[in-house]
Order: sequence, then structure tokens, then C-alpha cells
Amino acid sequence: MERFTGVMLFIAVLCCTNVHAQHLREKSIKTSLGMGAHMGNNTDGIGFAYSIGYEQEIWNERFKINPNISFGQYNSKFLPLDARDQFFNSTNLELNLFFDLTKSEAFSLVLVGGGLLNYTNGMLGEGGDPENYPEGLHSEYVNDFHIAANMGAGFRINSLGKRSSLNILPLNIHVGTNGFLEFSTKVELAIK
Repeated sequence: MERFTGVMLFIAVLCCTNVHAQHLREKSIKTSLGMGAHMGNNTDGIGFAYSIGYEQEIWNERFKINPNISFGQYNSKFLPLDARDQFFNSTNLELNLFFDLTKSEAFSLVLVGGGLLNYTNGMLGEGGDPENYPEGLHSEYVNDFHIAANMGAGFRINSLGKRSSLNILPLNIHVGTNGFLEFSTKVELAIK
């Protein structure tokens, strides 16, 4: 009788684990790393961008929703020599919708759309060409808020039999209020 109870308990645990594993495949934690450029009324720079978020399949295994937070660190070091010294951060709260345009077991073409709230803060220094700034340059802090739309495209590589996938998104554009514009190329890792 004890063996029968042990076997039944083992089978119940396997069934629950299998259902739980199938349920987990619909959800994933997503991180990304990339390079980009940021432009605004007060800021211009090139730098690194990274994010962390959550992804949930919402319909027909083709639509996924992805709320995330992304960070960018930018400066004017690689801009033309007459550019003003700038060091600033860009923080985005994003809500993205991923659509698999074509889908197979291992590969998908992906389109991305969504919206975001942006907060840009940092330091604008002196430097640059004084003729471009007739009122005289002085160091100042910048704090800007923007509302923007997100558009992107790329492809997804699914690891067969594994719990991860890789998104390569060469085209990501954020367009928003007050001259806000960000371009980035990024690689995303989703862990299911």
C-alpha cells in the first residue's frame, strides 16, 4: 500500500510539474543590451542602452506583451568637436507589443510597437565651439520628461528544447514630445 501511495504521489507531482512547465513557457524574463543615439531639445549623445522586463504571450503564440524599464547612458564624446560637453541618463518605462510576422520552430521575423514615458537627466557642460553659443556657455543640469511611441523590427531565434530565446533587433526608434528621438540596436535574451 505504501508503494502504491508513493507511486501515485510521484505521478501527481509529475503531472503538476508538466502543467506548470507548460504554463511557464508562456511567460519569460527579458533583458537586453545595445548601443544607441539620443536626441532632444537640450541633449544629444551616443551611448549604451540596456533593459529588464517581463514578457507574456497574449494570443495565438504570435502576440506578446512586454512591459519593461530601460536605461541609457549617453555623452557627446563621439559627436563633432564643436558639440557641447554632455553627460546624461535616459530612463524609459515602456509597454511594447511584439508580433511574429513569420513563425517557425526556430526562427521568427518580429515587429515591435508600443509607447513609453521617458525621463532624461544629466549635466550639460561647456566645451564646444563658442561661436555656436552667442549668449555664453555655462554648466547646467537638465531634467526633461517625454511621452513617446516605440517602433522596431528584427528577428527571434528560439532554442529548441531549451528555455531561452534570442531577439536581434537592429532597428528600434523612440519618437516623442519636445524633439525626443532615440535610435538603438540591441540584443534581447528571454528566459522562459
